[in-house]
Amino acid sequence: MIKYFRKIRQDLLSEGKTGKYLKYAIGEILLVVIGILIALQLNNWNENRKEQNQLQIYYKQIISDLDEQKIYSNATIIQLDSSIASYDKYKNLFETKNLTTDDVIDALNEVQFISPYLFFRFNTMETLQSTGDIKIIPENIRNKLITHKSKLDEWTIINNGNLNIYLNGLLKYSEKGIGSFSSRLREQPDLKKAIRNEIKPIEGILAAESAFGVKFFTELRTRYKLKEVIKEIETLVNLINSELEK
Repeated sequence: MIKYFRKIRQDLLSEGKTGKYLKYAIGEILLVVIGILIALQLNNWNENRKEQNQLQIYYKQIISDLDEQKIYSNATIIQLDSSIASYDKYKNLFETKNLTTDDVIDALNEVQFISPYLFFRFNTMETLQSTGDIKIIPENIRNKLITHKSKLDEWTIINNGNLNIYLNGLLKYSEKGIGSFSSRLREQPDLKKAIRNEIKPIEGILAAESAFGVKFFTELRTRYKLKEVIKEIETLVNLINSELEK
């Protein structure tokens, strides 16, 4: 094809047809420009197609992450409900008059000591942010995902930090020799008597009250936050599914 065009140019020049040659040259330039534009358009179309295919993959991965977060949140709420109920039972004990120290200690040892640390997986968002591919997510969805992840990270730090405070308080309670960790000692009558005589039970009770107070407050707030998280997840999943259906 190139040889064919070159021959035409040479023939026009050899015949002295300069005007026709110029018109032909301009036409050839236009053809080249049009060819370049078409090639660029095809390349852009191909790149857009690849980007859309990648976007579809990311959408499905995000939904998978969100579904996992929802399952995790519901399971954690069940744990929190049980722990909160055990503390409510302890608090209700004080509706009884003339409680003894033993009554309070026994009730404290029935409160659930374990509280869940939070850990949310959001691998797809971490990949999007680290690779810069977050830019291919439409702005309205991108902003909601970023906000969602920020809220998860923020409350995870608060929840886990409060639980560290709780564990430090729980350790003080146990060190007083009346916590559930000392149950094997208290099962022995002589040891139990010695503990009662040597340690002021009220110090242990106050330490437990302080520790469980932090735990109870944190669990109530975390349960509330997780219910909000579930609603946000449902909104995000519906939004992304509507994009996948387009």
